[in-house]
Amino acid sequence: MELYDENINEKKSKIPMIIGICIAILIVLTILIIFGIIYLKNSITTIEIDGISNNKIEEILYIESTEQGSQLYIPILKIAPILGYEGFNGDYLNKSEDKTKCHIISENEIAMFTKDSDKLIKVAQNSEIEYVTLDKAVFEKNGELYTTIDGIENAFNVMFSVDEGFKNISIFSMDYLINYWTTHLKIEEYSEEFTDKKAIFENMIIIKNDNKYGVIDIEKGNAILESKYEQIRYLPVTTDFVVKSNGKYGIVTKDATVKVKTLYDNIQTMDNQNGLYLVEQNGSFGVININGDTIIEPEYKQIGIDIDRYTQNGVENSFVLLNEIIPIKNNEGLWGFFNIKGEKITDFKYTGVGCSTLPVSNSYAALVVPSHRIIVVEKDKYYTLITSSGEQLVPDNTLNSVYIKSNLTTEKNEFFMTYHNNEKVINIEEWLESTER
Repeated sequence: MELYDENINEKKSKIPMIIGICIAILIVLTILIIFGIIYLKNSITTIEIDGISNNKIEEILYIESTEQGSQLYIPILKIAPILGYEGFNGDYLNKSEDKTKCHIISENEIAMFTKDSDKLIKVAQNSEIEYVTLDKAVFEKNGELYTTIDGIENAFNVMFSVDEGFKNISIFSMDYLINYWTTHLKIEEYSEEFTDKKAIFENMIIIKNDNKYGVIDIEKGNAILESKYEQIRYLPVTTDFVVKSNGKYGIVTKDATVKVKTLYDNIQTMDNQNGLYLVEQNGSFGVININGDTIIEPEYKQIGIDIDRYTQNGVENSFVLLNEIIPIKNNEGLWGFFNIKGEKITDFKYTGVGCSTLPVSNSYAALVVPSHRIIVVEKDKYYTLITSSGEQLVPDNTLNSVYIKSNLTTEKNEFFMTYHNNEKVINIEEWLESTER
């Protein structure tokens, strides 16, 4: 009987301990659940576009963690429709399914990305081209091309606000920012030109008062350029302004420094990658550089060519071929070539630039042979080839045509030239390689 009582007492003595253990376990579990809820809440990314929640973007984001920290990447074609753009694989000039390139299209602009490249190409409706250097090269993951926040901001004309760890992301469109600041600052009139609106990303707005234009700093509310100009046009890549005063154009920086005096009848960006501007004076054309220095005097009939018929050549800039050669027509109607330093590399002796004769079906007019940095020129109804240094490779009165054909097997363009009434056809790249050029 004593043994039985001892067992009961022993069991009774253990009950408080068991209850205590259970309570402790419950407390631990409760703490874990609370921390789990907090963790989950903190792990959820909130995303807004122009102040409206949009969780579709969260599903496509890719965050890469490294020893240097975390980097956010965004699939270009997947975010395009979310931001109101159309997106396509391939080059914007040559329609294809090439997944090493993609381009996006809006009402006002086209932007093209290329795998492993940090260069973004933007083409506006007026055919002006912007070359933008991104913070990182585009890369491919699971068949999709990805870029950084910088790439999305530049291509889609938006601005990101991101907190540490990418927990909260806000995206603001250009029009949203314009509307916000014009309302906030009570601005009644401003430039509604698409390119001019891009000044908002540098905290500036081009305003209009009594048919005169100026520029204000939206954060300080003060004038950067006084409202006294007949016209102001924004240059996004350099963040400068083309201004018009007394019927003449010049360039002023965003800190109101005069870069180019108002001397010209017109100023147009011809190559922002190399910092070149086309200027017109008394009906003649020349070139100035980004510092305002004249590198080609305004004394020529035409600078640049019509590239619409040469889409298969991959030529994007009508003013600068192969990123270094400027075609110029003199007042006698003859063409010569200068380099981007303003140095003359050929005499004015050619009657045309590019080939206009197609001897075979399913062929395309050739303007350049990019792989060997060759330009096709015309001289008295015959054609020849010149290098980017001005060397002529084929004698005068020799070639009847220079054209491109697409190789259906390799899906690449091949370049051909025909001799003597099309009796002899030569593959240009094979010929150049055989001659070790």
